[in-house]
Amino acid sequence: MSSPMNMPVIGKDALGREVKDLTKVPWWGVDRKEINWYPSIDHDKCAGCGLCFITCGRRVFDWDEKLSKPVVAQPYNCMVGCQTCANLCPTSAISFPDVSEMKKLVAKNNVVKKSFEKIAPLIHCDTPLDDEQTESNFNK
Repeated sequence: MSSPMNMPVIGKDALGREVKDLTKVPWWGVDRKEINWYPSIDHDKCAGCGLCFITCGRRVFDWDEKLSKPVVAQPYNCMVGCQTCANLCPTSAISFPDVSEMKKLVAKNNVVKKSFEKIAPLIHCDTPLDDEQTESNFNK
């Protein structure tokens, strides 16, 4: 499985930090390009302040010189579940799919159980959770 450490660098973000191509890194075993989680910009609402462009450390946004506004250029580099750009947007021009779709994906792919299995050694928990404890309401 690919890891972020060995992915090629696709450039630098607005603050000069190196950004890797994360499109080939699966999310809990799911091909990232099968997950509809990335921002959309309503350019009629967008003020062109650039806060999303500057804030996103994954280079999801590029700057369109003609529009003088950000555009979503690397959608699958977006961290699944992140909505920081939308939360910070002063004009509410950025939106994401309904979070209930993500919760269904979490349930379908047993992400809670997988997450607990990874964190258990770190929190010194020797008792694994059973399936009922890690099932989502979306599974019931």
